[in-house]
Amino acid sequence: MFWLGPFQYKSKKELLDRLKNYLHNAPIGVVSNELAVKKMRLLIAMHPEASRKVGVGIDHFKIVRNAVGAGRGIKLVRTGGSEESFSYKRCITGVVQSPHGKVCEALRFAVRSQLIAFRDALGMPISCAVITDRKDLHIDHKEPFWILLERFCHDRQVDLTTLETSENRENLALFDQKVSSEFEEYHRLHAELQPLLKAANVAIGGRRLAILKQ
Repeated sequence: MFWLGPFQYKSKKELLDRLKNYLHNAPIGVVSNELAVKKMRLLIAMHPEASRKVGVGIDHFKIVRNAVGAGRGIKLVRTGGSEESFSYKRCITGVVQSPHGKVCEALRFAVRSQLIAFRDALGMPISCAVITDRKDLHIDHKEPFWILLERFCHDRQVDLTTLETSENRENLALFDQKVSSEFEEYHRLHAELQPLLKAANVAIGGRRLAILKQ
């Protein structure tokens, strides 16, 4: 599993593949989609030369045709007007899970028991999702998990970047158990879960976690 901030991917390769597809299909010019901009800001923060690349600050991102060779690339435009290209591959390849990503994953672990309980309470077959075998059953959020997490942070004034995690072979948890408990309760009150076929859940996850077209 790999996390880009609050966005979950099966692996670094999945994220690389989705970024490659995004660049192939996105229109040339300024990136205006808010979700795409959010993900690009998270990407550049992982770059080994992030401080130099960002400089005085980022005004916007744009998709450009590569000056040499085929294909497209990403440029950031600083608040002062200067531009800097950066490789999304370099941002991801060889990079360990970011602290922010680990915190998001820990909070996902914190509510895993709620998803299991929801799954166990379902009878079979599930006609609305055409599921007859539990091995084909996945539980997903009707509203993307990252949206729920961002709303929790806004409502409770929680800054995920200040939190730390501990981990063992089976689990990842926050050191701050108060925040973890508060999120468990928030999730219990506000999350809407749904049963899905395994194949359908993978497809939905792919659409949600892809950087959107403009």
